[in-house]
Amino acid sequence: MRLYQGIIEIENLREFLKKIPERCVFIDADYVISMETVEFAVRKAVRSWNSGKRVSKALSMEILLHFSATRQINHAVKAGLKQGLNRVVVVDLDSCRRSLENLGFEEQEVVETNPEKLRKVADFYGICDEEIGITGWNKLDLLVRERIALFTLSK
Repeated sequence: MRLYQGIIEIENLREFLKKIPERCVFIDADYVISMETVEFAVRKAVRSWNSGKRVSKALSMEILLHFSATRQINHAVKAGLKQGLNRVVVVDLDSCRRSLENLGFEEQEVVETNPEKLRKVADFYGICDEEIGITGWNKLDLLVRERIALFTLSK
């Protein structure tokens, strides 16, 4: 597994999704606090997929569901690609780098943290102010991983 950060412009989302390799997954960088959390979610998803305990019909969606810690596809796709300019983390499970470059992907660091983003991530995962009050914002990444681990157990 390789992880890349960068930007990509998408004019037509449906057409773009047809062009990307199956084992190449895009996650909106606005929901990523650390690359370690992405890696954690991907490992959980792949393990579930390989053991036959999958939730979806496609590995890419399985990864998004695990990353989002939900069975609700409508919620999980919020952390996926959108029409227009996307700041993304790419999960490459099968050497899709060349395909990405041909599609206009430009590698650059896009994962950053700021108070607005931390609040957005906490809201996305349903992490309440009381939990933040106990752990502090600097532990939000661990709270997110806890949500991902609990999702895996609850399937």
